[in-house]
Amino acid sequence: MEFGLFLNGYLPGPAAHDRDAEHAMLMRELQYAIHADSYNWKYAWFGEHHALTEYSHMSAPEVTIPYVAARTERIHLGSAIINLSPKVNQPTRNAERVAMLDHVTQGRYEWGTGRGAGEHEMQTFDLHTSETKEMWDECAPEILRMFEQRDYSFEGQFFRVPTPHNILPKPYGQGHPPMWVGCGNPGTFTKAGELGIGAIAFNFEPIYNLKGRIDAYKEGIANCTEPLGQFMND
Repeated sequence: MEFGLFLNGYLPGPAAHDRDAEHAMLMRELQYAIHADSYNWKYAWFGEHHALTEYSHMSAPEVTIPYVAARTERIHLGSAIINLSPKVNQPTRNAERVAMLDHVTQGRYEWGTGRGAGEHEMQTFDLHTSETKEMWDECAPEILRMFEQRDYSFEGQFFRVPTPHNILPKPYGQGHPPMWVGCGNPGTFTKAGELGIGAIAFNFEPIYNLKGRIDAYKEGIANCTEPLGQFMND
């Protein structure tokens, strides 16, 4: 069994509006990951949420991960998630950040992706949750193309790179970091499996209630014939 931490910057009550308390909480959460490394825990995952007072003040995993990477040796550091919607994180910038995180962690970065937590969060960026599924579907494979191609261009529905550019750096070593997607409902678990990528699950219920969703994932990955990435992350 492998153990991991999920760090979300949770700060309930009046402390959510106190800057000193906010700072103390953020530094404490980073220290949890550093401490876990000394006991051979496998993962520390860092959330990305926006304007969700109390629930999550962890808005920039691409900043927190290098801080922890410099102070650890073994633990894998994951984004849970990096939002792929272009209005939140432009896809070229996502590709650059993911590759750079792969370098500074020397292969310990886990590339968790997703769409965001809900309508309130998405309206921070003048978005609706009904738009974000199609955005993920467009952006995820294109970021992988950016890793692979020297002369990358794209004309899509949600973003464009109209003339060929070499998006740099390329990921550390060969290929790209293990890819994951945040999952809530059974359909997304099945989709993650069919794409051959990892499923990041969360629940606000007894753990055994996840069984059906895990079964859906395993059924999906058993039927995966064309992984989204260069390898399957089961």
